Amino acid sequence: MKDLETHLKILRENGAFFTDTHSHIHFEPLCSNLKAVFDNCKKNSIHRIINIGINYTDSLKALDIAKNYPFVYASIGVHPHDSNDFNLKELSLFEKLAKNEKVIAIGEIGLDYYRNYAPKDVQQSVFRIFLDLAISLNKPIIIHNRDASDDLIKILNEMNKGQKLKGIIHCFNGDKKIMRWALDNGFLISVAGNITYKKATEIQEAVKEVPIEHLLVETDSPYLAPIPKRGKTNEPSFTIYTAIYISKLLDIDLISLAKQTESNIARLFGELNAL
Repeated sequence: MKDLETHLKILRENGAFFTDTHSHIHFEPLCSNLKAVFDNCKKNSIHRIINIGINYTDSLKALDIAKNYPFVYASIGVHPHDSNDFNLKELSLFEKLAKNEKVIAIGEIGLDYYRNYAPKDVQQSVFRIFLDLAISLNKPIIIHNRDASDDLIKILNEMNKGQKLKGIIHCFNGDKKIMRWALDNGFLISVAGNITYKKATEIQEAVKEVPIEHLLVETDSPYLAPIPKRGKTNEPSFTIYTAIYISKLLDIDLISLAKQTESNIARLFGELNAL
């Protein structure tokens, strides 16, 4: 892909790179060949990965990889799909995990009324528990939201007295209600590969309204591979395709986008290691 190689050459010449701010590299098939995953990242100027846990056992796996690779970090939490299986006794275990220096966030947490794998009241209860944990630990949160913006915002506003919460709206779906809340409250908005899809006009138009000081890029791998990799197993190296698409959508040169997203990450998490 000539266009890709041109962009990568420019990134390398300028010492610029991107971070995949949301991945699940401990999931199959990625975890079975991490060397290839990381080699591909290096080729595509993706120099950092934030690996996301979705329940306690899964968070252990996410952290285990982060411990072994300086450029990988972990986030721990309970996904709304897994909230029905959460036991309050696990909270102390999450607190212990969060003390590890490689755990930089709580998440992914939130609400999902599209799948409804757990009752709404259970999802809301677990969401509140982990928001409280994030506040007590002074850690950013990574939010999952699907068809639940009203309740999500209501809970966030209740829990965010004194503006103690900070974090990321993950895999932004174009919902301007949550976008406005995020911007008003200093949150970052992370965009995944689905923005590249032909029918994703709602996401594309909404992202045009997000200041680049609030933007991040992600894969949500192994899901949602961007064009031209759609239909294949997504991986962190594919972050570059989403970044190139966003730079064209917003008419921003790729170097500026890379440097700004890295500045956004540093503002939220502090200085982190990179490849």
